[in-house]
Amino acid sequence: MNRLCGLLVATLVLMGCAAQPQVPAPTAQVVVATDPQQCLTRVECSTKLSRTLLFVFDYAAAGAPLVQREGPLLFTPVDAPMSDWPALIIRLAEAEQSAFAFNAQCRATACRLTVEQLLQIYRSYLADQPCAFSVAVCSLE
Repeated sequence: MNRLCGLLVATLVLMGCAAQPQVPAPTAQVVVATDPQQCLTRVECSTKLSRTLLFVFDYAAAGAPLVQREGPLLFTPVDAPMSDWPALIIRLAEAEQSAFAFNAQCRATACRLTVEQLLQIYRSYLADQPCAFSVAVCSLE
């Protein structure tokens, strides 16, 4: 009798579970910032940090002075040799829901690139569409 009651209870429990509507598991949504200088998640910030480092190394490889780092700030040192490459100042995003700040300054009478052109190149790196420093205009699609 106990066995029959146990079997009856188990059957009723299973029937009750089967009657419950199946709820689909939530899917993970990847949210990507539309502004290349913004990052919404820690992973996105880390990725864009790597792309920023690639940008500054490629910039130096093209002939610009090397930047220095002080905390979240990357900058061309004041005592760097005078160059026709604009001096950089980049503030790294520190956490999700933050942004990378970019500025440049031409210290020579004329520079190879304008600040706007250099910003566009930097933004193309952040968007994983790097272009050459010899190209004045990069496409961000």
